[in-house]
Amino acid sequence: MPSLPLSPNLDHLKQQAKHLLKAQRAGDPDALERVRVQRVRGVQGDLFRLADAQWVIAKEYGFPSWAKLKAFVEATVAPAHTPDDKALSNRQRFVRDLSSNLVAAAEQGDSEALGARFAAMPLRDILAVRQTLAETEGLGTVVAGLVGGLEHDEPRVRFDCAGALDHMADERGGEPLRRLLDDPVPRVRRAAMHSLSCDACKLSPLTYGDDLVPKLIDVALYDPSVRVRRAAVPVLESYCNDARTQQALRTLAQVESDMTITRSVQRVLRRFDL
Repeated sequence: MPSLPLSPNLDHLKQQAKHLLKAQRAGDPDALERVRVQRVRGVQGDLFRLADAQWVIAKEYGFPSWAKLKAFVEATVAPAHTPDDKALSNRQRFVRDLSSNLVAAAEQGDSEALGARFAAMPLRDILAVRQTLAETEGLGTVVAGLVGGLEHDEPRVRFDCAGALDHMADERGGEPLRRLLDDPVPRVRRAAMHSLSCDACKLSPLTYGDDLVPKLIDVALYDPSVRVRRAAVPVLESYCNDARTQQALRTLAQVESDMTITRSVQRVLRRFDL
């Protein structure tokens, strides 16, 4: 499996997909084999589209979809440097002070303030803070504070902390987020589902104490919230090599009444030729 360069370029990845599309349509054996390995349906002629080529590129780099590869590249591209030294210094000072405030909140056990601060931060600030915390060894303290917030009595706090862990979680976040899939509040379950599924946004993959597939299947089939069930289908797509997932998707295609879910499931089934 190829690895992304330290500074990935989205335009370059798009060109890789276009070259793969052209080679596939020309019948290049190597391109056809790459498509076959990733189990893309419609490998003949014009049935193979640019979106399919992009999906193959994403899978080859270890991402479950082109959208997640794109989000990862966009999130890791460093912001342009400003020629104004004073403005750059102000930015650095802001990130340093913000990072210190987050560490202080975590050390005080104030998960409510910690989660609320992350909820109000744009992605640019979250990524800058994460880098600063990683460099100053404060990341573990903040992650511990957010994980603790997943058990807070207030749903809003659990929701904010689950959302923050989308970018901040390390190996400690997997099992607490998995348990949050049983939260009584739908939007909290949905936030946990998203943070569990988005490894591309994290510094390291999540780990789970138990097999995650049965729980994801249970959510997709039986969660009382249609929005949570909708969020479960893209996550299940990442486990399509599992026979249990394949059977669950076929069941969903037959019994689900929500058309959004049905269309999503049908797309997955077509993509994997199931």
